[in-house]
Amino acid sequence: MGLISNYFKVMKLTEEMEKKSDVKGDLARMQAGMNGANQTLATMAAQRQSAEQSLAAGPIDGEVGRVDAAATITQFAPTGVMIAGRTVIELQLLVSLPGGIPLPVAHSAALDMGQIPRLVPGARIAVTLNPADPASLRIDWSKPAPV
Repeated sequence: MGLISNYFKVMKLTEEMEKKSDVKGDLARMQAGMNGANQTLATMAAQRQSAEQSLAAGPIDGEVGRVDAAATITQFAPTGVMIAGRTVIELQLLVSLPGGIPLPVAHSAALDMGQIPRLVPGARIAVTLNPADPASLRIDWSKPAPV
């Protein structure tokens, strides 16, 4: 007898849930949320494309006065921090500016695992920077090591 009464209780609860649920409304709210997310992504994609076009068009603030240079790694140490699966390394560099002027620079960089083998004291790497602002240093891993 208990099994049949439990069955009818479950059926009654199911009917009440069906009456109280608003599947159509829930789906409409979810669709509105998805539309909002898609609009946000479209805006972000447009902003990224605009930024890429600006970079391709020429220098932006902070880019004027940048020079290509070679840097020698004098020291490096992992910081113990990971950013998006990349290891953050603190580098001590001696940058050789055009004209042979040496400039010591400390620089932190989040590196992919494929870049870490290039970190050897005495190794040279390609960089760009504004000589007036050593903190503007960027390592160009796409270029081969300068001679």
